Amino acid sequence: MKKILMVAALAAMVAGAAPVVEITSVQQEYPWTNTVDITYTSTGITEENTYYVIFKAQDASGNEIGVVTNDLKVSQGSTWVAQWQPPFNVRYENCTMTPYVYKGGMDDYMIVDLETWQVTYELMSEQDASNKKYNTSDYKTKKLVLRKVEAGTYTIGDNSASWDTQHDVSIGKDFYIGIFEVTEGQYNRMLGNNTGYSSMLPVSNISWITFRGNSGVNSAPSAGAALALNNKTNMQFDLPTASMWEVAARANTAGNYVNGSTSATMLKRYAVFGASAKANVGSKDPNAWGIYDVTGNVHEWCRDYAYNGDLKTAQTDGLVAISNGKSSYRVVRGGYYGDNYELAWNTALSFRQEIASNNLHNGWGFRIAYIKQ
Repeated sequence: MKKILMVAALAAMVAGAAPVVEITSVQQEYPWTNTVDITYTSTGITEENTYYVIFKAQDASGNEIGVVTNDLKVSQGSTWVAQWQPPFNVRYENCTMTPYVYKGGMDDYMIVDLETWQVTYELMSEQDASNKKYNTSDYKTKKLVLRKVEAGTYTIGDNSASWDTQHDVSIGKDFYIGIFEVTEGQYNRMLGNNTGYSSMLPVSNISWITFRGNSGVNSAPSAGAALALNNKTNMQFDLPTASMWEVAARANTAGNYVNGSTSATMLKRYAVFGASAKANVGSKDPNAWGIYDVTGNVHEWCRDYAYNGDLKTAQTDGLVAISNGKSSYRVVRGGYYGDNYELAWNTALSFRQEIASNNLHNGWGFRIAYIKQ
């Protein structure tokens, strides 16, 4: 006999006219070690073979205890069942199961090999949304892994911040963003150095100018590791704009902390922070899109000038960096290394600082981005 263990709410959706998945039942046969059947319906599908639904199970404390992926190769209104083998002897009466819908394709992930300089692509449905497949030393020292973010309209900003009213930003093209902050190992490979290849710590003491040269915020990098990477791959990688960074960091979740976290206890699951805290990238849980360290560890350079005034009026085209602000200062997001706060204002997803573009600091790092051409 099967017993209904839980019923979840609607799926978290990507921007635009994404489909909606609703779980109607989650059932498991006694004695609680057998396969779980997740019955769900789908609506809003306009194309077949393009969407994937990923179910995440969390216990009462919010800890992720399992993930299962299903293809949505179905017609609107259909009912389907995803099957999942749970951890041994785990019961789910007090747990939640949440579906996340993604419009997938053969190019969901971009993989840059930092030894051969070949660029390849992988499909999201072959793994789970937490990107655990990539959380290894090879992918954090010898390769770069970037996740695709679809074009669309996204809500960013924070009404409680004096500089930023909550607002929508337009992303006119798909873009890719690193699922990890760039490590010392990756950075040294970009430059062809012979040291630091094995380090998975986020690279730091890198100024904006050191990484990409002194070219304009909406011009191609003219020097540094960014130019070296672009020359070797014949592509145009760069820092994300602040809007691109926040869209990826928020991952279409509500609230001003990663995955909606509102307490120091929850924040510790996602963020490395503290007066002397710095850790290997990917050592904490990722956000809902499998992107790690969007808060905690080092601050991350963005391309934009620091801007005076409400960002609601400045951030309309998310792929264009703000260029009418303080020309000597750039935006950093995320962090924070070097602070004792538990749930500090500078761990919020809307937090930003303005830093001189030539500034070097042990707390400044970056992640890589690419706008799909």
